[in-house]
Amino acid sequence: LERIMEQIETHSAVRFHWRVWQITGLMCPASISRAWYLAYSLAINSFVTVLFPLSLMGRLFFTQNMQEMCENLTITITDIGANLKFANVYLVRRHLQQIRFLLKDLDERVIRVNDPDELAALREAVNIAQSGFRYFAQIFTLGTILSCVRAAISSERELLYPAWFGIDWQSSWRAYVIIYCYQLFGLVVQAIQNCASDSYPPAYLCLLIGHMRALELRVRRIGHGPHTNRREAHKELLDCIRDLVLVQRLRGVIQRVLSGACMTQFICSAAVQCTVAMHFLYVADDNDLSAMILSIVFFVAVTLEVFLICYFGDRLRTQSEALCDAFYACNWVDQLPEFQQDLLFTIARTQQPSLILAGDYIALSLETFEQLMRFTYSAFTLLLRAK
Repeated sequence: LERIMEQIETHSAVRFHWRVWQITGLMCPASISRAWYLAYSLAINSFVTVLFPLSLMGRLFFTQNMQEMCENLTITITDIGANLKFANVYLVRRHLQQIRFLLKDLDERVIRVNDPDELAALREAVNIAQSGFRYFAQIFTLGTILSCVRAAISSERELLYPAWFGIDWQSSWRAYVIIYCYQLFGLVVQAIQNCASDSYPPAYLCLLIGHMRALELRVRRIGHGPHTNRREAHKELLDCIRDLVLVQRLRGVIQRVLSGACMTQFICSAAVQCTVAMHFLYVADDNDLSAMILSIVFFVAVTLEVFLICYFGDRLRTQSEALCDAFYACNWVDQLPEFQQDLLFTIARTQQPSLILAGDYIALSLETFEQLMRFTYSAFTLLLRAK
């Protein structure tokens, strides 16, 4: 049992995210004093999470042309959006703990059933969630490396990102080194924060979909066993109804966790896509290859962030419909009247597809992604005419 439990501990899919939140001062580990951790959290978040975007925003007042404005806006909007999502994690930390306990209860149910197909569905969900974190880590690593390379190959003294610090770093080598080291440290910390903030919404959606899939398989088997009598079938149905209640509670908690983060992501992505596209056009005119590559990385990253949450939101809707169909597909014809009555009530509860709403208003679906891309393209064409 211990070996199987380790294999299907679905919360392990977000263990990297929790480690990041511990490192960046959001979640206090049990082995560390709360007083020391609070001091550490205030220090790192004041030094990076607050000061880093302020330095980017300060530079906006000293831009000299539209190209610099677009470049700075791209970085500033992305960083502010990322910090808002990071702050949202702190606000919903109690809900994240609730998700942990609900996943544990659902895992224990799968262990008792011990069906290979259900175990495989959950393992697949965990693997996909962990892969998402790794993909985002690779993207942010690439962006950090490109920033360092661009500063290194520049013919003039240049920072990793355009920022304002109130001192003349161009005339002082010592000031330049100090600011460069601060920006590198801040960039690494922000990249780690962003990696977790951008990948945890699809990760939790994956786990919800995986448990819905496991429950679907369980429901479809009701009454089809060769040695199952009608009393046992009714008991299996009641167990599945209890599991359905847990799954619906899990969906409700995930809705509260992701609502603000996904709405922030939509707004940030639309704004960044427009400014990145404008910046790309300006640097293309100047044949700045490193800046063009960096613009492409930013554009791909923000587009991928929105696509993933919309894709898994769409899969959640499809899986909820499959779960409803599973109750129809069980062998209800030969069962007791009590079984059929409970089944009717359950089917009525599952008729409405499960959706996650960004800002409690916009559904996460591929249709939403398409509409967002259309809106971004329309806004970009207007900006292009202004150019």
